[in-house]
Amino acid sequence: MNTRTFKLVTLAMISALYVGNVAAEELQQSDLTLATQQLELENKVEEARLAAEKKAEEERLAIEAEKLFSERFGDISLQFKPLIAKIYVENHFSPIWTDNQAKQQFLHDYALAIAGGISKRSANALNAIYEAAGKGELIEDVLLTDAFLDYLFYATNVAESAQKWLYAGNSYKAGQLSDEQVSAWLSAVKNNDNFTFVKNLSGENALFKQTSARVAHMIEAGVDKHNMVELHRLAINAQRLRILPVFQDGIFVNIPSYELNYYRDGQVILSSRVIVGQSSRKTPVMSSRLSNVVVNPPWNAPTRLINEDIIPKVRKDPSYIYRHGYTIIDGSGNTIDPYTIDWENMSAKRFPYRLRQAPSDNSALGNYKFNMPSSEAIYLHDTPKRNLFGNKNRALSSGCVRVEKSDQLATILLKEAGWTDETKQNVLKSKKTTSAGIKSDNPVFLYYVTAWVDKDQVHTLPDIYGYDKTPDLSYINWDILKHYIQR
Repeated sequence: MNTRTFKLVTLAMISALYVGNVAAEELQQSDLTLATQQLELENKVEEARLAAEKKAEEERLAIEAEKLFSERFGDISLQFKPLIAKIYVENHFSPIWTDNQAKQQFLHDYALAIAGGISKRSANALNAIYEAAGKGELIEDVLLTDAFLDYLFYATNVAESAQKWLYAGNSYKAGQLSDEQVSAWLSAVKNNDNFTFVKNLSGENALFKQTSARVAHMIEAGVDKHNMVELHRLAINAQRLRILPVFQDGIFVNIPSYELNYYRDGQVILSSRVIVGQSSRKTPVMSSRLSNVVVNPPWNAPTRLINEDIIPKVRKDPSYIYRHGYTIIDGSGNTIDPYTIDWENMSAKRFPYRLRQAPSDNSALGNYKFNMPSSEAIYLHDTPKRNLFGNKNRALSSGCVRVEKSDQLATILLKEAGWTDETKQNVLKSKKTTSAGIKSDNPVFLYYVTAWVDKDQVHTLPDIYGYDKTPDLSYINWDILKHYIQR
């Protein structure tokens, strides 16, 4: 065997050995992977089995608890009966409302919420507590707990459900409480801290406290047809105020006041007139947080505006698109000539394009857009129509909030992002869309309050959306509310 052949044979042997080792390692790795997957599958099966067993045991205990509860109390009507049965069986049918101060605080706060006309079901629950007084301590205790769970769900969810619950009569409906919420309350009861727990469910906003105190005073003085409207208006607006934090830090926009106030450390550093949604396109009640400022923002026209405003105008004159700086863009990013579209047979639902307005002096968003996460695509922005801020009625937008002093607001926020005035002016002149992240903590609260008390003075605003209409309150027993509000 010559040297060349020997080298080739040796190389082949080494290659075969390497391939064999690699194959063995891959096979071993494959076996390990299969073993790991098998173990993970077995663990998941075991977890599912244990979860099923736990659920079955919980259901068995729940059925047993309801049986024991029914044997003790009969067919008592309760909103949270399964949960109530579980609580009292586990507590060996011992009373929960042994802290009289906690009991009085709860009934006082519950009565004030009922005065706002939020729920006929809640009013009936309060009536049942009143009628049960003296008929057996534990029956009253059970009814108190049932009503409290109703109030607990309301108090812990009203901020996120305010638009649904606080702007139409009898709109509040309780849902299922989380285990964490119930456990936190029962832990407070066990640790003799029920009063603090109940008290903390109310808001800390000073206007909420003052307005609630005025409502309580009016109920104590007596309710009749002459003061019913005023009482309800203050009572429901007090509930709207409870969702607001202390006016300490953040941007607060009271929709019917057409005003924005920016607080820092309890002081107003910027106050500005605003334009809010018209009655057919209401600005929603919500809270969020500023995420960024966009300088020279483009504008993508929303579907509703395309359908109701733009298409009718373009039907008459397709040049409207060019004159207002719009670009029609298809799904591939191509620009479409408006004269090639059959506008007569076009609607927003069938409109297969995006309608984009480039940054300009006449852009619908003006020079600034203040973004904040919102499921309804609501944000603050500038506007070129400065003359509209002089109107007394400024419910004129499509839902977003136009800020008169948007340049001052942008200046404050952009300086925090490291921009100088020169940088801001250069970017504005360039007409180039530029975004700056918000570095400070800037919560935003859009709320709707038309009546409140501050320093013993009642303040009112026009009810621009018609939210304050007095509902049918005939189901409320004002004498019972008076009984529980007087502490």
